[in-house]
Amino acid sequence: MSDHARKLRPCSTLLMTLFGGLLVAAAPAEAVTPFFSTKKVEPAKPVKKKTMGPASHLPLALQATRKNLLAGKRVTYKQLQALADAGDGVGAFKLAERIQKQADPTLATDALHYYALAAYDGRGYAVRHMLTILADDRLALSPSHLASAEAALRAQAKKGNEVAAEGLIKLYSQGRPFGEKRAELEALLASGAGKKNGDMAFRMAVMLLSQPGRTAEQTEQAARYLGIARDKGSVGMKAAAGNLLAQLTEPATGTNAEVQQ
Repeated sequence: MSDHARKLRPCSTLLMTLFGGLLVAAAPAEAVTPFFSTKKVEPAKPVKKKTMGPASHLPLALQATRKNLLAGKRVTYKQLQALADAGDGVGAFKLAERIQKQADPTLATDALHYYALAAYDGRGYAVRHMLTILADDRLALSPSHLASAEAALRAQAKKGNEVAAEGLIKLYSQGRPFGEKRAELEALLASGAGKKNGDMAFRMAVMLLSQPGRTAEQTEQAARYLGIARDKGSVGMKAAAGNLLAQLTEPATGTNAEVQQ
């Protein structure tokens, strides 16, 4: 082989190698299907701020008013009334107190209204203030405010508030300011909501039996009261009520004729 041929051989080999590489590079690559996740991504939901406590249902402005009130900070009359009218018991009680401090008899009905709202919201300490207003015959009280006060007292009595039960019994027995409500009175006495129910029933029975020229209806009512006293009264009262009730139901004799008349 000539020297020229030997020199061309490496060059030819190099060219063939380069050409082969170009052919391989030019060959079409195998198609690859791109992968996309099929899982549906839900948008993030906004996290709701949880509020707790007795004032959580109130608008934020009223919650701030209530917080200031409990902290002893200054609260305007308008702010306090807005809180009370929203049904908040604390605000209603504080507003009623503020009204009473004005010492204006014409505003007593408004004080009663807000004390009743407080009692409805579970503020049993408002009951005594309500009874003080209701016991004053000189005050002119709105019929609607009287109705709400009566309902609030009955609700408190059902919850076991003895002050409410005994106060309501006393007002019913007097026939004012709620009027004569015998059925409600008997039901309340029989419920045993107050510790003194039996004793009160006995006193009312004696009062009816002592009336001159009492009617048959009054005698029947007295007998019902005696039955309540026998079941709900103290130990001594139960015995006394049982004796009187026996005299009313037994045939008339010289001993019990006066009781039955």
